[in-house]
Formats: sequence, structure tokens, C-alpha cells
Amino acid sequence: MSLKIYWDRVTEKHSIKLMNYLNERISGLTETYDMVGEMKITNLSLGSKPPKFEIVQISDPDALILGNKSPNGIELRAKIGYDGDAYIEIQAEFKVNLPTPNFISFPVNVKVSNPIFSGIATVIYDTDKVCFCFLPENGDSPDDFTPLKDVKFETQLGDSAQQVLVDLDKLQNFIVNLIKTYLKKYLVFPNKMTIPLNEFSN
Repeated sequence: MSLKIYWDRVTEKHSIKLMNYLNERISGLTETYDMVGEMKITNLSLGSKPPKFEIVQISDPDALILGNKSPNGIELRAKIGYDGDAYIEIQAEFKVNLPTPNFISFPVNVKVSNPIFSGIATVIYDTDKVCFCFLPENGDSPDDFTPLKDVKFETQLGDSAQQVLVDLDKLQNFIVNLIKTYLKKYLVFPNKMTIPLNEFSN
């Protein structure tokens, strides 16, 4: 059974809340990569096209996912697919650490757009919270599975008037790996995103 999603009800307010949420969580993820300095999301759009949902199961909540038994909750599992025009814009520093650390740094602006997602996701509605995560498919381990299948990049290094020759593949690969790491850390079971219901009223 497919669901109709009223995506036009998603507003700029929701995009800003999500951008702030993500910035809080990526603040420490660049510390292990010596070529990338401070990074932040400067713009985010959830796009004009809704994701596709196809319900595959409705049941009592899975206690392993929820973390406890809930007699009042409900779990919905669905095939989720997205191939739309959502995007995020990221501002970062690209560092050259030769001949000394931080010898040169360039401002970098990256637009990550047109993501393609697919996978089985579960949404658990409990009395005081909503839990969401993707479930590994076809016997994949959480370390091997990612719902992100493809993404588009537009990258600008330095000022538009400057002509700087540098291999940006490493930076783009870093951002792809960063997104996949974030998804695994927060959105692929046994990890999950838990949102208190009172946040929806703010």
C-alpha cells in the first residue's frame, strides 16, 4: 500500500530546524580528517518532490528497535525511495599540510544535491516519542549498508575570481563518506533517531 505525502506542507521552518540539528551533530566529525577544517551547513532544502512510501508491515513495536516494550505504540515498516531535488550547501576549509601543518587553507563551498535513497525503514510511534531507522537489507551488516545510492556535487574552491588547480575528488569522497558515516551512526539499525513528540509542537 502506497502513501500520499502532502510535501507542500513542508516549509522553510522545517528545513532550518533540520539544518540546525545536523550542524550540531557534524561539528566533531571532521576531527579525524586532517585535510578538512571547520565545516557547517549553510543552506538546506527538502525539495519539491516527496519521497515514495510503500507500507510492507504494520505491527506492535519491535522492542529491540524501540529499546523497551510498549503496549500503546505502533510500528510501520515501509519501502522508502527518493529521487528528487533536495539539496544542502556546505562551507568548509580545505587544508594543505605540506611542508607544515595548516600551511595553506582554502575556503570551499559544496552543493550536494539530487540524492537518491532507497531502503526499508521503520517508524515507531510511541506514547511520547517517534523512532526512525533504516534496516540493513539482504543480510547486509550495518557496516556494509547505506540507503544513499547516488548524489550530485557542485564544488567551488576559493573565490570565484581565483584560478586554483587542485584535485577535489578527495574532498568530494570525504563528504560522501561523511554522509554515509552520519547515516550509519544515527539512522541505520541498531542506531536510530528518536524525536520527542513535544518537539513537533515547537
